[in-house]
Amino acid sequence: MVSSALAAAEAALRHNIRQLTPAGSGSLERALEAVAGPAGAPLQVPDAAAAAFAIEGLDPAQARALERATQAEGGRAIMGPDGRRAVLVGPPTSLLAVASRLAGGGPPTADLGAALAAALPTRARRPRLRCGDRRLELGGRTLVMGIVNATPDSFSGDGLAGDVDAAVALAERMVEDGADLVDVGGESTRPGSAPVDAATELLRVIPVVEALAGRLAVPISVDTRKPEVARAAIAAGATMVNDIWGLRGDPLMAPVIAEHPEVALVAMHNRRGPQYSDLVEEVARDLRESLVIAARHGIGAERVVVDPGFGFGKTPAQNLELVQRLAELRALGRPLLLGASRKSTIGLLLDGAPPELRIEGSLALCVVAVAAGAEMVRVHDVAAIHRGLRVADAVLREIPEAVREAPSPGPTG
Repeated sequence: MVSSALAAAEAALRHNIRQLTPAGSGSLERALEAVAGPAGAPLQVPDAAAAAFAIEGLDPAQARALERATQAEGGRAIMGPDGRRAVLVGPPTSLLAVASRLAGGGPPTADLGAALAAALPTRARRPRLRCGDRRLELGGRTLVMGIVNATPDSFSGDGLAGDVDAAVALAERMVEDGADLVDVGGESTRPGSAPVDAATELLRVIPVVEALAGRLAVPISVDTRKPEVARAAIAAGATMVNDIWGLRGDPLMAPVIAEHPEVALVAMHNRRGPQYSDLVEEVARDLRESLVIAARHGIGAERVVVDPGFGFGKTPAQNLELVQRLAELRALGRPLLLGASRKSTIGLLLDGAPPELRIEGSLALCVVAVAAGAEMVRVHDVAAIHRGLRVADAVLREIPEAVREAPSPGPTG
């Protein structure tokens, strides 16, 4: 079972398939130009009924099989000069048939077909994310993760610096305000922050997790990059680990998660610097590396939420491009979490507004992210974000039954 999951994760990484978004971000045009050249790309943009997917890592046999299968199913495969990249264009049903043809073709196309099928949007039943003895239902409405900073130096000014009673009061208020889970962190990760050692982080985090574990009716997440802190927090009652390096920072983190099959993982994207040739292509590839590491250690993909890392190793412009193109990351096949709350990019857009005046900007990014496919948001201002997302979900997901049954307010004018 582990070997098949690992093979699927490795194939997904190798081909790094993602759906391209033509509006605003220009990712479709950029990908087409990469494979067809600047003169041909504008002529290749598909109509509104078609979808487009970028594919990498093709060998010659796979490239030939992909072209044949796509042509047979009424789509187009626009191949790069070296045959290793392609943009696949066609109606989703045709592309699913392409995936089926490839998957049934045996080596070397079976892995490519499986990777393409996994990247295509589906109408599967709503999955549930296990967090200890609780289940979080995904897809019905946007889930809200409340932030509890047990630090003295949070960028947003809400650090509680070891005050356990204040942390408990904050977490309880967040749950009352609509939080579906709370995330406890003991090390600031703001730009320029000084790292803390494990002993300090443990002193900040573990008393808070212990106090919350017996009081909250929602799962507790620990925000840490240190395996020793993750292990201690799990022992104290945490049922999710939020790793800002997505298992790619410390090699001992994955074994800790693997030891606890009831614990969920948020694998976040991070990088030491903001140098990218194609932002979302590389974010997707790095997150797929996280999924390969997880599979290698027997951590099932169904346990993993992915976070594209807004504000981590990215410029303000790149942060906004990340949200513009967030829909491309749905091809990872994992729930998406966005953590943009109160971050400096919002302050920059709002003429230098301090963190406490960035609530509206945070909500705006949350709504845009949900429209692009995010299923979870990590926020400081739970009450305001929860209220805003109830309205957004009613439009973007499903109209509530109480609204459907509500009568007309009567004549106007």
